[in-house]
Amino acid sequence: MAREGTGRVLGKGGAYGLIAGLVFAAVKIVGSAAMGNSALMPVRGFASVLLRQEAFSEGVWLGWVVAVGLGVHFGLSALLGLIYAVIESRMSVEGRTSWGRQSAVGLLFGVAVWLVNFQIIARLFYPWFLEAPQFLQLALHAVVFGWPLGLMFAAAERHQRKTRRPVGTAVRAA
Repeated sequence: MAREGTGRVLGKGGAYGLIAGLVFAAVKIVGSAAMGNSALMPVRGFASVLLRQEAFSEGVWLGWVVAVGLGVHFGLSALLGLIYAVIESRMSVEGRTSWGRQSAVGLLFGVAVWLVNFQIIARLFYPWFLEAPQFLQLALHAVVFGWPLGLMFAAAERHQRKTRRPVGTAVRAA
């Protein structure tokens, strides 16, 4: 991470994680409504990480559930963006600027997030997460979270390489 500066890399990771998390949440909310379920069911699911089964109860103040759900979801999205930034910073320059390689790494990252969250953590602590169709969850994590994350990093790296002047060149006055 010394190439660009740790703070800047992690800042991009957190920001891109939030953007990918926004895309992911929007797709889950729209998809839930399209399948005839409550549009807030995904937000209740996010909230259940802290509130457990109470997040699905009609007796709980909905504003509280939404606040907790969005806080959990976006906090985890930013954290995952930070983790991706660390992984991405270890890639070669060619890998960081390649649409294809970043797409592949992003997709694989989404698969890894699904594996850890659903096949390990959910099985131990949140069994209700396993009620959702797992292939759909796998696809959403890979295509709707990981892939956009990789593409954002590729775009930023390509832009940075294009705008960076070689060391020792002077800026000419107009």
